[in-house]
Amino acid sequence: MTRQAANAIDRRAWAVTRTRASEGSYNDDGEWVPGSSVSTTIKAVVQPVKGNQLLDMPEGIRTEAGWIIWSRSELVVDDRVTDAGIAYRVLFAWPRTRDGDFYRAALGRLA
Repeated sequence: MTRQAANAIDRRAWAVTRTRASEGSYNDDGEWVPGSSVSTTIKAVVQPVKGNQLLDMPEGIRTEAGWIIWSRSELVVDDRVTDAGIAYRVLFAWPRTRDGDFYRAALGRLA
C-alpha cells in the first residue's frame, strides 16, 4: 500500500480546506499576541473509518474518530479540515513520507 496508496490518492482526491493555526508570539511590549489561522485548499480523500483502522489509533482517540483522511499534503494534529461544508479536527496523524509521500489522519467531526 505504499506507492499504490499515493497513486490512488492522486487519482481519487478532491478539494477540501485545511485550516492551521499559526503560533503566537510576543510583541515589542512583551504582550502575547495569538497566532492567526491560515486556510489552504488541498486535495484529499475523506472516508468513514473502518473497524480495523481503529486498531492503529491510541485508545482515547478511537471513540471520537469517525473518519479517515488521505492526502499528499501535510496533515498534523489539530488541523481543521472542511469537506462539503462539514468541519473536522485532525485527532491523530500517520505521516507516510517514506512510503510514497502521503499522509493519513483520523478525523473527529466538529459540532
